Amino acid sequence: MQPEIEILMATYNGAEYIEQQIESIQQQSVPNWKLSISDDCSSDGTLGILQRMANHDTRINIVSQGVKYGSPQANFTFLMSQASGQYVFLADQDDIWHTNKLELFMQRMHNAEARYGKNAPILAFSDLVVVDANNHVIAPSFLRFIGRNPHRTQLNELLAQNLVTGCASAMNTALLNVIQSWDPENANRMIMHDWCYALIAATLGHVVYVDEATVNYRQHGDNAMGAHSYSALKTFMSLVIHRNSIRRQRVTHMNHMLDQATYIRDALSDLQQTRNLIILDQYCALPQMTKRQRTHTLFAYEFWPNKFMDRIVQLATIRAL
Repeated sequence: MQPEIEILMATYNGAEYIEQQIESIQQQSVPNWKLSISDDCSSDGTLGILQRMANHDTRINIVSQGVKYGSPQANFTFLMSQASGQYVFLADQDDIWHTNKLELFMQRMHNAEARYGKNAPILAFSDLVVVDANNHVIAPSFLRFIGRNPHRTQLNELLAQNLVTGCASAMNTALLNVIQSWDPENANRMIMHDWCYALIAATLGHVVYVDEATVNYRQHGDNAMGAHSYSALKTFMSLVIHRNSIRRQRVTHMNHMLDQATYIRDALSDLQQTRNLIILDQYCALPQMTKRQRTHTLFAYEFWPNKFMDRIVQLATIRAL
C-alpha cells in the first residue's frame, strides 16, 4: 500500500548538509511516508550520499539523476509531474525538519479538508526558525524576521507579496491535480515554485497556516534563496541613496510578478469567472492601464504588501510601469 504522504526533494551539490536533512525526515513522528528525490547533476558527492541512504531505507527513492534541469523551479516541476501522494510536501536539501512537522501539517490539512471539502485545492504552510550554517538560531520566527504577516493569505495579498516557503509547505491531492494538468514548458515563468503554488491555491481554493515553526531554515553561502531581515529604515535609506537603481530593480521584479500571475491566469482561461479570477484579471491588466487607473486598482483591490514602507514602494513601482 502506497503511503499517503510523499515528500519531494530537489538536490544539487548539497553534500555538506543533505544527510542531516534526510535524517530529520527519518526521525518524523509520522513514519509512513516516501521521499522522492531528483538530483540535478550534482558534482560534489551528493548522489553517492543519496544512494547510500536509499540502500538502507526503502522509503527513499531517487527518481531522477543525470538530467540537467538548471534551476530549483524546473527540478521541482519535474518532481511535481511524477508525484502520486495524497499529500505532497516539498523539502530543501540543507534544512532540519522538526520531528512533529508531518504530524502538525496533517492535522491542519485534515481540519481544512473537513471545513472546505477534499475537492478544494489546499496549500498549508508554517513558520520556520532561521539558523546559521552550524544550526545556531538567528531568529526564532522567519516570518517576523522578514516582516510578513502569516494571516495575509487572500489572493490579492499573495499577489503583492509571497508568504510561503516551499520547505515549510504541503498540498492536498486537489491542488496537485491542478498543477499536474499544466504545461511544464512554461515553468520558467514562475519566480519561485512555492509562490506560484500558493497563488494557485489562493485562486481556486485556500491557503492555511500552521501556527508553529516546523523547520530550521539554514542560511549559508550556497542558498538558492536566503532570509533577509526586514527594516523600514533600511528600505527608506536604500530608496533615498540608490533611488534610480532601486526603481529599475523594482520595476523589473514587478514585471516578473505580473508575468507569473499571467502564467497562472492563462492556465485557468477555460474556467468560469469567479471573484478571484476577476482579482487576477485586474492584477494582470495593470500594465495596460493609465497611471490613474493603476492607482485606483491598487487601492480598490488592495494589492498591498504587509509593511507601510513597502506599500509606498509598491505604489511608486506600479505607477512607473
